[in-house]
Amino acid sequence: MPMVMIEIENIKKFMAGFLGGNLFDDFLMSEGKLSMNISYEFDGKILKEFYDTEEWKEMKQYPYVTWEEEKEKIFSLVKGKKTPLSFQFVMMLKPDLSPEFLAKYNLAVREDEIAGLFINILYDRQGLKCTSGVSRKTFVLDKTLEEAWDQEVKERFLTKYL
Repeated sequence: MPMVMIEIENIKKFMAGFLGGNLFDDFLMSEGKLSMNISYEFDGKILKEFYDTEEWKEMKQYPYVTWEEEKEKIFSLVKGKKTPLSFQFVMMLKPDLSPEFLAKYNLAVREDEIAGLFINILYDRQGLKCTSGVSRKTFVLDKTLEEAWDQEVKERFLTKYL
């Protein structure tokens, strides 16, 4: 499967966009892990039981929490004098933004064939890497979707941090 792995050179600038800016506001947090003095693991799935009926009706249609909603909480865990030992976040493009992406690259792929368009962000004390990934609901030999997503990730989200 085509996949781009990009080493982020300007980590400080990337982190400002990731945790303090709007770099990934078009994404859902699928999952995350954060290792500091203790380890945290995040399952981004929204728990319906937490909300009353009225609140739940107003919730978005997404199965996962939006990054825009969660980043402040993550930032409050990370901020401090010491950098984390490591972290990993799996970000998924909001499903309702898939049609725009497919149209941009003239892809003849139906939305319902895509399980998710992902960016995996991995930091350890050696550096910060981002990888792209596509999850399909069925197997296909054609990899134009994956190639287009690789290009989109690199050009739209990561180029300015290289």
